[in-house]
Amino acid sequence: MRSQGEGVIILLVEDNPAHAEAVKCAFQDSGRKTKLEVAGSLREYHERVAAQAPDIAIMDLNLPDGYAIEALSSQPGDRPFPILLMTAYGDELVAVEAMKAGAIDYVVKSSEAFAVMPRTVERALREWHLLQERKRAEKNLLETNQRLSQAITATIQVLSMTVEARDPYTAGHQRRTTILAEAIAGEMGFPPEKIEGLRMAGKIHDIGKISVPSEILNKPAKLTPAEHDLVKEHAQKGYEILKEVKSPWPLAEIVYQHHERMNGSGYPRGLKGDEILVEARILAVSDTVEAMASHRPYRPAPGVEAALEEIDKSKGVLYDSDVAAACLKLFREKGFIFEA
Repeated sequence: MRSQGEGVIILLVEDNPAHAEAVKCAFQDSGRKTKLEVAGSLREYHERVAAQAPDIAIMDLNLPDGYAIEALSSQPGDRPFPILLMTAYGDELVAVEAMKAGAIDYVVKSSEAFAVMPRTVERALREWHLLQERKRAEKNLLETNQRLSQAITATIQVLSMTVEARDPYTAGHQRRTTILAEAIAGEMGFPPEKIEGLRMAGKIHDIGKISVPSEILNKPAKLTPAEHDLVKEHAQKGYEILKEVKSPWPLAEIVYQHHERMNGSGYPRGLKGDEILVEARILAVSDTVEAMASHRPYRPAPGVEAALEEIDKSKGVLYDSDVAAACLKLFREKGFIFEA
């Protein structure tokens, strides 16, 4: 066990006695509270590390039984201490190799370098501690985001089931719209985390329709202007339902915007162009295609080809050109079809 009074434990791996002595003298002269141990080979380095991990290792690059880079590569993952490499000659390629392998720093041997080694080690330890703190913070953030994602997924599932229980037409529409939206996003090269957010929003993009009376949603005839206006409120109602849900993705805004159009003719806010989130632009296309491809209580399905013609005709006007192109490619070149 390490005692509280030992100070910083340094393992110096150096087979040249004169160089090892110069480093030892520098620490003795510095007055810093350190415990410096010397190993003369890679084998001895591994033995000493196995017995007790130091706070830092200072290693000569070329050792009698190998190359110090091996010590870096033989300890994958989070090493519990930093390694500071030394070499007798300056070589930029070697320095790059050392840093890529995970060395905290790289020092060219000289009397001046040996003399300032205590300060070099202090700086390396500060950098190492900051690096470890950043890794811990990143790990904590990742774990928090994973928990948040799980909670969001559960919330979305409940909301989706609520819609499905009330209106099977809307539930099926949301599911198929989401599948197409994901495929479009993948065709456009979206990263997985962005596609995941689009998936979450797509599953509940019509959640606001729970505020619309069932007799209007399922009316087997054309809606009156007043009824149509009531249905159009679902985008804003969906936003109001979702705006307080904490999420890594702008779910509420995506839902709010999925009926906006590139030329500003959409609703509810008349947004245009880049004012509309790209996820909402994708949903606008997939929502239109699925709606036209599917039967509704008040009309038969115009069909997929009619939907694609509408997208092709209105790309750059109502629909984002890149999104429309990706959608058309999926159907016309890659054989995309909606599930039954």
